[in-house]
Amino acid sequence: MFYSGTQGKMFIDGVKAAKVRSWSVSSSLGLLDTTTLGDTDATVTPGIRTNTGSCSLFYYAQSDGSGGANSASVLIDKLLKAGTEGVAAEAQEVVLKLEIDDTGVVTGPRYIQGPVYLTSVAMSCAVGEVFAAEVAFQVNGAFTEVVM
Repeated sequence: MFYSGTQGKMFIDGVKAAKVRSWSVSSSLGLLDTTTLGDTDATVTPGIRTNTGSCSLFYYAQSDGSGGANSASVLIDKLLKAGTEGVAAEAQEVVLKLEIDDTGVVTGPRYIQGPVYLTSVAMSCAVGEVFAAEVAFQVNGAFTEVVM
């Protein structure tokens, strides 16, 4: 079966993120050199794994005057915080779940989930377009669940 973006879902702290345009995740493994004197070929052993990703969200209000009570604002508020003079607010961890809805198959949805810290937020507002936010994140440790 082939999948498209319409099967992609994102959950923030257990709540389905509304108006997600896209998300992506990347995992990389650093290798440590174990080659010794006299070896003729390089050898390696697994080192540190890093999991990062990004998502694109639409920022909107449920109705006039309701403010930013949507999942995009909840996620963005985890990184963009007001501080007091000379003291920055602490970063907050969020549980992010990235899912491919595979309900047409017996196996059910496929997903990865883990604790993440947001590393950057870029917001854009242009005439004729919906206000959007691009968010980058890094997983804190290993994924807590992987069902692929």
